[in-house]
Amino acid sequence: MHRTREDQATAELGTTEITPGVARTFVATIAATLLAVPLLQWGDQLYSFSTGQRDSPWPDAAEILTAPGVALHGWSQSGGNLGRKTLAANAELLAEIRRYETALEDNSNITTTLLGPTRTWLARWAGWGTEEAWIGHDGWVFYRPDLQYSIGPGFLDPDVLARRRRGGLEFSRGRHPDPRPAILDFARQLADRNIQLVLVPTPHKAMIHPEKFGRHNNSPTPPHNRSWPGFLETLQAPNLTIFDPLPVLVARKQQDNSDQYLATDTHWTPGAMEAVAEALAGRIVELGCLDSNPQQATWVRESQEVSQEGELVTMMRMSPGAAGFNSETVTVQAVLHSDRSPWRPDTTAEVILLGDSYTNIYSYDAMGWGKSAGFAEQLSWHLQRPVDRIARNADGAHATRRQLGDDTNRLTNTRVLVWQFAVRELSGGDWPLVHIGSPPHVPDSTKPLSGTFYRGTVLATSGVPAPGTVPYRDAVLSLHVKDNSGGQRILFCLGMKNNKLTSAARLKPGDTLTARLIPWTTVQETRGRLNRIELDDPDFRLLELPTYWGDLE
Repeated sequence: MHRTREDQATAELGTTEITPGVARTFVATIAATLLAVPLLQWGDQLYSFSTGQRDSPWPDAAEILTAPGVALHGWSQSGGNLGRKTLAANAELLAEIRRYETALEDNSNITTTLLGPTRTWLARWAGWGTEEAWIGHDGWVFYRPDLQYSIGPGFLDPDVLARRRRGGLEFSRGRHPDPRPAILDFARQLADRNIQLVLVPTPHKAMIHPEKFGRHNNSPTPPHNRSWPGFLETLQAPNLTIFDPLPVLVARKQQDNSDQYLATDTHWTPGAMEAVAEALAGRIVELGCLDSNPQQATWVRESQEVSQEGELVTMMRMSPGAAGFNSETVTVQAVLHSDRSPWRPDTTAEVILLGDSYTNIYSYDAMGWGKSAGFAEQLSWHLQRPVDRIARNADGAHATRRQLGDDTNRLTNTRVLVWQFAVRELSGGDWPLVHIGSPPHVPDSTKPLSGTFYRGTVLATSGVPAPGTVPYRDAVLSLHVKDNSGGQRILFCLGMKNNKLTSAARLKPGDTLTARLIPWTTVQETRGRLNRIELDDPDFRLLELPTYWGDLE
């Protein structure tokens, strides 16, 4: 049968002949490429083991083999029926897989070597950020959850609330996405104590500077979430006042076209923060709740210049000194006592401030932007009154309320409680009801002296976020532990430092640990202001356990 040229071409194009030698070379090259990275990593870890820097010769990748044991531990420790035990085991397994993936990536030599240069190149030439840090114009960087608040669906939409209520990787922790019940319940509890509640939902930078992210700024109003008006309408209580900083910041920007937020950080500038503090102080005075004869203040203010790399650039984990993302320099106003000692919160003050990182910045020196010059200090300066402060980075929806619930003696003289939180908490935070009652009784028999060395078994760990996924360099994890006698405690440990995981982050249920214990109350003023990941405790059973800071051995 005669074959046409077309038939011959079709037959030749549809058939690829590969000799056995070429096939073997091709397979060997692919296999070598796939195995090169883990083998190089293992070789480096074997060297660390031989020099005494590691306890085990096994590679980090082998740790996944312990995951079924962690799930079994969750099954055995959980009470209830078969379904509840299965959910608990599933939660432990998913948490262990997430911890394993995070640790594996963070400890990878390839990540350490190539991540910085690659991200620097992509940011410089393609304008690409990361999943959480988005690059705008003129060297400005934005935090994705902030943008999601404005451009996402209404945080009070019924389908959004239902989806968030079911959300979460562990499928066990009951989330509380609707902020209204928590706020109104908190206001009611404070009203019983004759305390005025002032909410300060702090806007994010894209609401004030949309031109730094989008191409045009034709909208006459800042980009708020569409549920914001309805949220304001439903928050009605006699002792509840909402102080919105947005008009203050917009007016200040329009006055002289100045930046109200840091270009490479999520937070406001010192001048913007002080303007809000001054306006808030005036509103508090208008409420008429405070003593008309305040204690005479003896403070002075001192200008200090601070230079720092923004946390959003740190999140991106680029090479040091990446072009276009230089350190920023600001001038802060430190509030000092007449003897030049830093301003301190007063637990007997009539005003108490609950705040998040917007309160801590310029106050908490671990954040790198100075100290004694934060939101509480400026509020106290403009009120010319002492102010108490409970502040913690992240989780403004519930963290400070929980801390206040553990120390309600601080409310003895309180007449006004200011609750500051980032506005993104309305669309992404967890808003459980928190009872503000008597602090739990902690048995003296379980309180070791400061500096005591403790050995115990991990019952549960909160884990920490993956480096580069949150705008904080450091994070504290929570551990539920028990000793040989069965006594249980809560330990807080540093799980992430300078965007790198610590050894505590690698702990999992069933592991043993040795730590030097320090009573939590002695370090709470400093360590308590860091971003802390809480244990899953929907029934608040763990609140009655004694709590310590643990320095792991």
